[in-house]
Amino acid sequence: MGIAGRSSEHLDLVLPEGTMPLANLRAEVRRLLLGMHENVVVDVMVVATELVSNAYHHGAPPRRVRVLRLPEREVVRVEVDDGTPGLFPQLGRMGFLGRRQRGLLLVNGLAQVWGHNRYPDTKTVWADVAAVR
Repeated sequence: MGIAGRSSEHLDLVLPEGTMPLANLRAEVRRLLLGMHENVVVDVMVVATELVSNAYHHGAPPRRVRVLRLPEREVVRVEVDDGTPGLFPQLGRMGFLGRRQRGLLLVNGLAQVWGHNRYPDTKTVWADVAAVR
């Protein structure tokens, strides 16, 4: 997982092909959000994990994740890019036996708002998590 940029307000990671770097992603998110309420940190880690997982399971490279502290809006934004602009995220259904298709349900429950932006060669799926508890 390559770090394209990091500051006290944002994290920008280029995601490798192959294995999902979820443990590394969660560690980087924890570092970025140091000092924030633990519930906020955990919510952002879950949202980031689910959006990155979706990019690996349903999207194509290149993949990139950004986590941005936006104190003026009192949110932490998670943005995940992938190279599949024509494939849009869809809410799944929660089920007892199914282990898949629940990620966006978690995102939907934890984020204030989420959505996607389509570009010619990529798309960005984003979610805003409340930064104040």
